[in-house]
Amino acid sequence: MAMHTPPWEELPADVLRIVFSRVACRADRQVMAGVCGAWRRAVKVKVATGQPPRPRQLPCLLRPNGGDSSVCCLLCSGGHGISVVHAAHLPQQPVGARHARFFGSHDGSWAFLASAQTSGHVLQKFGTDTIIPLPDFMDVQGGESSSIVHLAATLSHQPGHASCLVAAIVKTYPIDVMSLRAVAFWRMDHGTMASELHRTEIEAMEPEDIIFHKGVLLVLTQQENLLAWIPEYTDEGRGVEMHGPEQRACGKPRIYNELAVQSRYLVESQNCLLLIVRYREGHPTSSTQELKIFQLVELEIPDENGIMMTRYNWVELFSLFGEMIFLGRGCSRSYNVSNYPGFTEGVYFLDDGSFYHADLLSHDAADQKYTCSDNGRWVNLQVDRCFPPEQSCSCSPPIWVLP
Repeated sequence: MAMHTPPWEELPADVLRIVFSRVACRADRQVMAGVCGAWRRAVKVKVATGQPPRPRQLPCLLRPNGGDSSVCCLLCSGGHGISVVHAAHLPQQPVGARHARFFGSHDGSWAFLASAQTSGHVLQKFGTDTIIPLPDFMDVQGGESSSIVHLAATLSHQPGHASCLVAAIVKTYPIDVMSLRAVAFWRMDHGTMASELHRTEIEAMEPEDIIFHKGVLLVLTQQENLLAWIPEYTDEGRGVEMHGPEQRACGKPRIYNELAVQSRYLVESQNCLLLIVRYREGHPTSSTQELKIFQLVELEIPDENGIMMTRYNWVELFSLFGEMIFLGRGCSRSYNVSNYPGFTEGVYFLDDGSFYHADLLSHDAADQKYTCSDNGRWVNLQVDRCFPPEQSCSCSPPIWVLP
């Protein structure tokens, strides 16, 4: 019996390329390329000149849950309604990502994870076996070393860049009530040497977020102070010297409509530095109720001798100026809505409240459950639960997959 070619395999290649150029979601493009050989060959060919480029892929929300992990894609929703869920097949090898604790991400589908929850810290590129080890130990006073647990991390450049720095918010292990958050940083291409630099200056100001902004490492504290370290690269020793901390802004207690502060983030948006504060009701398990946005403003003010001095201050904003902001410690990102038809400005957030409950890491494996339900978007002065709420607990907090 003669075999008939399915009609979809006979579509002209130029038509397929036009359709492919308008499929925004990377997962959908992969599905399209897998329909048949003709489609796969067509979409591999560069789209003809004159076709509009696809917008940059928006971050996807990864909810790790062993072998049944999933990503929530906003592009598939076109900016309307609930995001679309795609299956995420996390590799078991070489570091056991399926049951790892994720603690951050970076552009290029890089993810920070701890394969053994409190150890086995690595930087891994999704979809590949590329693994970069991160330190599990840090030098302390007296020349001894101490186990550390990474709670959040960020990069100054892409891995492999000659000046790539890693900065992490860490806690010493075992974790107890006296274990304070500290900041470690090191130059990636000089091994995984990390040290507890400047701990005495920041131990009373628990770090909340970290970011590299205009070449400077900035650390936001629980008091909303902003500390800055300026890197100087060397060819000896550690490979980098960090000058600081310089206090660039002083915070103050923030109370809004009797709501408690849930978390604070730093994000670069339109070349400016923003502080975004999430609020909840008084109970620690309450979900997000409100967000407030502040911009760092630089002022030149004369001192008592008339000498002009630079001062910084947080000034509240009442507009996002056409930006979509995705909040995540060490990995917040901003995107202009003009590049995404159908989308409106807003702030997307994920359930990362376990950052404040590092004692979870001291529990037995069966009790290390992270909540994954307080995900959503702040838009039009209210919370929109745009991510499906079906998953309540996970082996890891959710993170953004940054394209």
